[in-house]
Amino acid sequence: MRSEKKSTRSRAFLGATLAVIGCGSCISTVHAQEAGPAFPIVTPDDARTHGLEDLRTAVRKDGGVPLPDLRAFIKPGAERKLQQLGKLLFWDQSVGSDGQACASCHYHAGADIRRNSVGSPGLLNVENTRDGDIRGHHLSADAPDTSFQTISPGETIAFDDFPLVKFPGQLAENGAVVGPAPGNSNDAVSSPGVTFKRFDTTVAAQVKDECTALTDDVFHDGLVNQRRVPPRNSPTVINAVFNAFNFWDGRANHYFNGQNAFGVMDPTARVLRYDGASDSIRSVRLSLKNSSLASQSVGPANSDFEMACGDSANGNVRAWPEVGKKLVRPDQNGVTLRALENQAIHPDDSLLGEYSRGSTTNGADVTYRQLIEETFREEWWQSGDKRVLLGDASSITVVDRPADQSSTILFPRPRVAPLTAEEAGSGVRDMVSEGGGKASGRDARGPAQGSGAPGRGRPLVESEEQPRFTVMEANMALFFGLAVQAYEATLVADDSRFDKWMRGEPGSGFGDPERRGLNVFVEKGKCINCHGGPELTNASVRNFQNGGNLIEPMVMGDRDFALYDNGFYNIAVTPTVEDIGRGGRGPLGTPLASSRQLLFAQVLGEEIPHKTIGDDGVLGVTEDEGEPVCNEVGADGRCTSPVLPAFHRAAVDGAFKTPGLRNIELQGPYFHNGGVATLAQVVEFYDNGGNFCQFNIDNLDPDIVSLELTPAEKTDLVRFLQSLTDDRVSRERAPFDHPSLVIPGDGNEDGAVRRLPAIGAAGSSKALEKFLGLDPASLGSMDAGFVCSPDETLG
Repeated sequence: MRSEKKSTRSRAFLGATLAVIGCGSCISTVHAQEAGPAFPIVTPDDARTHGLEDLRTAVRKDGGVPLPDLRAFIKPGAERKLQQLGKLLFWDQSVGSDGQACASCHYHAGADIRRNSVGSPGLLNVENTRDGDIRGHHLSADAPDTSFQTISPGETIAFDDFPLVKFPGQLAENGAVVGPAPGNSNDAVSSPGVTFKRFDTTVAAQVKDECTALTDDVFHDGLVNQRRVPPRNSPTVINAVFNAFNFWDGRANHYFNGQNAFGVMDPTARVLRYDGASDSIRSVRLSLKNSSLASQSVGPANSDFEMACGDSANGNVRAWPEVGKKLVRPDQNGVTLRALENQAIHPDDSLLGEYSRGSTTNGADVTYRQLIEETFREEWWQSGDKRVLLGDASSITVVDRPADQSSTILFPRPRVAPLTAEEAGSGVRDMVSEGGGKASGRDARGPAQGSGAPGRGRPLVESEEQPRFTVMEANMALFFGLAVQAYEATLVADDSRFDKWMRGEPGSGFGDPERRGLNVFVEKGKCINCHGGPELTNASVRNFQNGGNLIEPMVMGDRDFALYDNGFYNIAVTPTVEDIGRGGRGPLGTPLASSRQLLFAQVLGEEIPHKTIGDDGVLGVTEDEGEPVCNEVGADGRCTSPVLPAFHRAAVDGAFKTPGLRNIELQGPYFHNGGVATLAQVVEFYDNGGNFCQFNIDNLDPDIVSLELTPAEKTDLVRFLQSLTDDRVSRERAPFDHPSLVIPGDGNEDGAVRRLPAIGAAGSSKALEKFLGLDPASLGSMDAGFVCSPDETLG
């Protein structure tokens, strides 16, 4: 059964968009859609026939950004407190082992444009041993390449280094495609993280962890260790609240389990809840929908590539209760760490101004203990007369995934123990603040001033056998995830020139070149087929439809049917075996991709020990070809029986999440590997039909074909992409203002740093720069004459 794929995903997407928006003003749009999308696009109403909308209007009609119901977790009226807690934690360098904050890799329009020590070798390579149409590369052995092919640790990248793939295409041997041409780099460009150290312990109220340096055989300059760099580029956190799944491979699950990134894929994850009536601590399983941001946020903090000391390959990791200990436990003098201990808050910060001690005075006028107590319901942080024992090192399982994934830490069910005699003798039970006031007036960490200072009390005493934690410390991942999610949900860029034009605002600055580029975007360029809807990505919560539009049947690049995860596409940036992306595995070894999970269960008879998201939402017929996908279809048009043999293929290896496009001109380099430097290079890549279209043919997105754009069309398309920048982002105006931050400027642990000042709600007089200071329209040394064809063997 073969069929030519028609590029009409955007039209199917429109139906879903209108159904979700449910707005009366869309009636005319529905009629226009019945007659076919308007082309060329001249007016905003014409654009709406393609499923587009200005983001602000769409979100208002939805009732707000997609977030979970947290009434069981936070106190009434504490929503702003939760956002404040999240912003503090996101920007706080105390969260990392050696001064790395979440913001260290997301400080610039939500992304990172550093240029020194940003190279990562091919650590995610797997052997080219594809095992049939369903398993694919699921069990392909890791085959990491530790050689640096673009820049070595400590070196600075330049425009001439891009694109990383300078010789696209494949080698042919006896008529078969065997691999990419020589001379290409399988490196990635990403963010400098931590140097390689064993994690020893955190210390209450101490900013840096106690760690022991280890020899790094990969990230070094021949003399000393250099900062490690994850093998995928840092995506933006702005507008990430609209993603149904986060991270490039989507491992940040739509459902938050309160402990790690994998959501429903880790049924062992538990959080703790105190029952005051029985003075008991119980473990609780969570599954909070619309919480992919929370799932994402708890991953990097304990990654031994990004923010924490650790040697995960040998079972040495930092766990969230240790982070809780340093952030909320008083030291021996009864002093608790200030939020942003070594950073300043601008007095006019849009969220944190009330906690500022001056734009040049470090430390917030609040502690994390105080904010957690004021924000969360008491059962999530009280301990009564109990302490939590999470197990000694021999009872903790570390599931080590490839370098870009944070190791998943599987604890046994926590044991609860009574207070020791020394703990009870201290007179401190939960170490609840005696008063509700601000943080003390001290500048240095000395004894707190005044009996009402938050965090007063003697520290916990740990058993020599097992670490002992309060419920507040043990639940730190829960607090961190929900708070950072609440903060990041405020980072919505919806006021670009394109958005203003869609709203009909005069003087929007969206002119004829941008409109011509929009026409290329929706038609000849095929961009909208993956970057659809108001969010400009098919990976959105809107398109996800509560799982009903995740597993999709489609004709792939080889003109045969397969199932894939909607919003995740193999576009042949790199050979599939250099990074299998969505084809990877979760903590229990099961596939990340829902479509592969479904086929494992239905066809291979393998048990999936957790919920497969979307397994009840497969369309009964293909949208474009009308081909039956299963034998039995329910009234809702979804399969009620297993899929037919023609669809016994999972096209998920080498597939990556489609990013949204707002502010894209500020967020280079681009793609999951950071492989191109400018928007012009992005457009040229798509015009070429990808880099490795034939080598990736089993998983290739069908819209990756040569576009045959004219030079004028390419220029206009870049102009349209530039029109998606929100000026508030480029000027760091509220809600994109921030505390001060010190980030590494090179790969040396004690090397050069870049100091970002605290910015208030009014923003900066200077606009953010582009990556390497480049003109987005510059093509550089990229070959504009290459055409990748999946129908020919290339030599």
